[in-house]
Amino acid sequence: METKNKTTLLLHGKKIRLFCAPQTAPLVVYHAVMGEGERLWKACQKIGCPPFSLAVINGINWDDEMTPWPIPPISKGDTPCRGCADTYLKELTDEFLPQVADTIPSKPEYCVLAGYSLAGLFAVYAAYKTDCFSRIVSASGSLWYPDFVPFARQNRISEKVEAIYLSLGDLESHTKNPYLVSVEENTLVLADHFSGQGIRTTFQMNSGNHYHDSVGRTARGIQWTLQQQF
Repeated sequence: METKNKTTLLLHGKKIRLFCAPQTAPLVVYHAVMGEGERLWKACQKIGCPPFSLAVINGINWDDEMTPWPIPPISKGDTPCRGCADTYLKELTDEFLPQVADTIPSKPEYCVLAGYSLAGLFAVYAAYKTDCFSRIVSASGSLWYPDFVPFARQNRISEKVEAIYLSLGDLESHTKNPYLVSVEENTLVLADHFSGQGIRTTFQMNSGNHYHDSVGRTARGIQWTLQQQF
């Protein structure tokens, strides 16, 4: 999967770094936490992911654009989340994805939305709001988010979604924070929910806390997702 075909797009204040497969392949869209796109691309190659193109979106307003509805600060000194995911998702699907599709060498076979932490929450939320993505990677996703489990149960996920990968670190729920403590329970509940809807779903427990090996966890999620045959 070696390629030197790399391109950068600048759209609406976002830097989108493209790593392009030389042939027709799936497209993985990933919202970067801290510019880790190059490391993620190399990690995916190292573990032998099937060929794919990667669009890494940098410059995200994390607490606003990745969250589905407003919540107050979850800890002292934190900032509130404004819940602007719907507005950002429209920008992503209406403007960013078409531009990316026009830039990569060939039309994607299908699209994967992958994310870590709040971007993992956003990936699952987006599956309810758009038909653009047939596979979802939520690595250490912030599925503790208040009222998200009821939302997932009460709404219909896109019929285009074929596969969902969920993961956590085994220490992530070991916290006194009343919001974060539910993350493992919620993630397992949602894994069962999606499986019950006939979606190919897997859950992987990793070692460590939320901040351990984010690139490796995401790469393994991408690998599993790309390996699924339908």
